[in-house]
Amino acid sequence: MVALRTSKTFTRLFELRLLHLDDDVSVSERHIGSTLPAFCPERHINPDGSFCIGLRAGEGITAETAPAWWDKLHAFALCQETAAETGFWPSEAQLSHGDAGEVELAAESAADQLGLRAAYREAVAFDTGLIASGLRKVDPRTGTLRNGRSACVCGRTDRRGRILLRRDCYRSGLGCPIALEHRRRIMVDRYWRSLRGHVTCCGTMQECPLRSSGDSAVLAKTEGTTT
Repeated sequence: MVALRTSKTFTRLFELRLLHLDDDVSVSERHIGSTLPAFCPERHINPDGSFCIGLRAGEGITAETAPAWWDKLHAFALCQETAAETGFWPSEAQLSHGDAGEVELAAESAADQLGLRAAYREAVAFDTGLIASGLRKVDPRTGTLRNGRSACVCGRTDRRGRILLRRDCYRSGLGCPIALEHRRRIMVDRYWRSLRGHVTCCGTMQECPLRSSGDSAVLAKTEGTTT
């Protein structure tokens, strides 16, 4: 497989292996680790070498949904080239690892309802802005905002347009993006802690949490050159 870049040039050739069982599809390199790292969370390559091209992307594939799956695989290949050349995964094309991805989507949806989608993305990417500052008001023991009788920082309102109290916002079932973001961060930290000491960093990503503090600033040149 090759993918076409926006510059109209082609990516490297990726020799892939697709496994189709029932309605589920998984994909990996034909020879795992030959062109891409054998495993790299930051490059969305699972411990078994399979690709994570999107949350539940390979589930329930039909003739109707197959083209969308191929589009995701195409985008995945382009992101791999960016990662190989820069040491960074495109920020707009990633989701939190593991179960934290589900929480991130829920938080983004809640923020979108409140017109805070941009503020939520800013909190995830840079830890700044309204939602990020609201995290300092979260009680780490309960995961909810302190001072439950105060107006919620996210600004969610009831049917009469009154801002919900923090305790009511949390219980509304609609989701408080601040509380959800707090939960996501705990889950992301737990994910990385579960890997440390059990896997070896591939050394290709600039800000991978698995990189040792003693690693060289120069990335390991394991992938050759790309054009």
